[in-house]
Amino acid sequence: MWNIIAALLLLAATAATAAESVTIELRETAGIRRFTYPVAVALELPAPVSRNTNVRLLLDDKPIVAQFRADRVRQGGSHFWVDFHTNLLPYQSKTYTLQYGPDVPAGPERKSGHELTESGDEWHIENAPYISWTIPRDLGGLLKSVNFPPAEHLRAESPGLVLLDQAGQAHPLGAATGNRTLGRVVREGPLAVALRFEVAHTNPELQGVRSIVDLHLPVAKSWVAVDWKVIDPDKKTSALRAELHLNLDKPTSSLPTLVDFGTTTLVYTALRPRQQTELRAASTTGPHAGSGSAWQILRGSVGSLEPFVFGPKGYARNAQGWAHVMDRKRCLALAVNNFARRTDDRINISAEGKVLLERSLNRNETSAHNPKQMSFRFWLHFVHFPPQHSAATSPQAMQNPVAVRVLN
Repeated sequence: MWNIIAALLLLAATAATAAESVTIELRETAGIRRFTYPVAVALELPAPVSRNTNVRLLLDDKPIVAQFRADRVRQGGSHFWVDFHTNLLPYQSKTYTLQYGPDVPAGPERKSGHELTESGDEWHIENAPYISWTIPRDLGGLLKSVNFPPAEHLRAESPGLVLLDQAGQAHPLGAATGNRTLGRVVREGPLAVALRFEVAHTNPELQGVRSIVDLHLPVAKSWVAVDWKVIDPDKKTSALRAELHLNLDKPTSSLPTLVDFGTTTLVYTALRPRQQTELRAASTTGPHAGSGSAWQILRGSVGSLEPFVFGPKGYARNAQGWAHVMDRKRCLALAVNNFARRTDDRINISAEGKVLLERSLNRNETSAHNPKQMSFRFWLHFVHFPPQHSAATSPQAMQNPVAVRVLN
């Protein structure tokens, strides 16, 4: 009898060692309740495993829906991504366990969601019948289409991502300008799709400059996270710019374009035909630099912006750096990471739907930090009007992703 018990214990111990595990801790740090919030965890496993290895993600010892995919850019069999959704109360923490190995039962996966297809020089990402995205393979224009029925949210031609050289000349990303661009799929599945673009800038003014752009599109939210890094060993760039042309209804005096700005408070305004508004912060060289305000909002006709709302003088807190741009059907909720922390940042919006985000090197910071790499991370969340009803999240929630820690 004791021999049988010992054998069973040995068998159980052997089975346990056949399964490897990783502990993932999530923490809500911004005081915002998260509903079906997308989480992406990059894992480097201690040893290579097959892409077909069984995996499951557990919360409170119960399997939950998750997506486990090998990183198709970083080869070797050790780099993987885990995508899943979480619900968290303000400042709440949760611990998940990822198990993998030949003796692990495969965990549940989402049966429908994002589907990635390639057509000519474009990628199409569709979560039918809810939303579809069209992204150029050379990243020219950044996004070609965001069709969120019943409305298309973008006009066909937008400048997209643009580098400014030291003379202020604009250099759009994309093959049309002669750049060499390599676009690759990092991972794909019903819960999330991620793309990476590596761009070698060939213009003489930007010789030796490289861009790496990551796009992350989670199925749970109708946003794309854009993470743009510019490697510039000789400091040839002066600013990074993103420009999109929204497919807004034509503004009129009675139906103007509506804009909200997130500063240290909420500032809202209405733009009538040929009007613009701009949130700028940490500008040391602008016409209102002497105001001593941490941020400034200007408004007026094109080419003639005037002061509208300024932050309190000497106020130490930074502007949050987000905006809503709306007609009566569509809304773009955009947010910029680390708005004006070490750079001069601005968000410019026109009544006709031109949206421009720009990050410039702050001259005072440049001499102190001597940067050879600039980063620009922002979110573009396409929703229906009004955003308070359709977005199911906030710009602050985009700017403050759930904190992730891999414990073992």
